[in-house]
Amino acid sequence: MDFNEVVSSRESIRSFEERKVEDSVLSKIVEHASKAPSPANLQPWQFLVVKNKDLIEKVANTTYSGLVKDSPPQLWIKTAPALIIVYFTPRYLVARIGEDGRDQGLLCTGAAVENLLLSAVNFGLGACWVGNFKKEELKGLINLSRDEEVVAIIPIGYPKELHNSPPKLPLEEVMTVME
Repeated sequence: MDFNEVVSSRESIRSFEERKVEDSVLSKIVEHASKAPSPANLQPWQFLVVKNKDLIEKVANTTYSGLVKDSPPQLWIKTAPALIIVYFTPRYLVARIGEDGRDQGLLCTGAAVENLLLSAVNFGLGACWVGNFKKEELKGLINLSRDEEVVAIIPIGYPKELHNSPPKLPLEEVMTVME
């Protein structure tokens, strides 16, 4: 698949086949994610790959639909054969580059997540960036310290079906050229 096709066909997949994703493919996807740019090449991200179905279910139960924390969990996550949980430690960045360290960490870890999502498409997989979760509950479940911050839960697997992605804004609405 060429790059334009990968980018154009990326969509949020929320329904997966039951077949497992090979460890070598998951490793390659994480390797691609880790090639993202970061301030001072600090590469603050960490990737936790979860394949245990019981743990996937528990992680799914920490999520919520929409923007309200009391909303029901996103139970479709349980259909994924794997999750990749992406996190970083802000204090290391703050110590190294100053008060903007946390913001810079979020930005570059977000870039790593996008690399991960595009790599998944390249391997014929589907994935979805889930950002609505109960942070402290999730951190306790996966044994993260209070210093670590989860950026994304990525359910990943072979898509049951592809959809047409929602339309994106036209280029004229998002790009300005100054000469």
